[in-house]
Amino acid sequence: MRRCSPDIFLGDADGVLVIPAALADEIAEKAFEQTAFEDFVAEQVSAGHGIYSLYPPTGEQTLTAFAAWRKLKGR
Repeated sequence: MRRCSPDIFLGDADGVLVIPAALADEIAEKAFEQTAFEDFVAEQVSAGHGIYSLYPPTGEQTLTAFAAWRKLKGR
């Protein structure tokens, strides 16, 4: 694998991930968004909501609820 000096390396017991420096900001933003959505889903499931149409979000209702949750949580 070729790597360039500013590339970012993330590793754990399962392996190593190399993120090209040019994509780091975009990937970090998407990861932040995904983490927020997964926190929303976990909270919904813990409250007794079913997973169907929640994850992955297949309906407008889920996206609307997520937007309201983000506003409430400041995320």
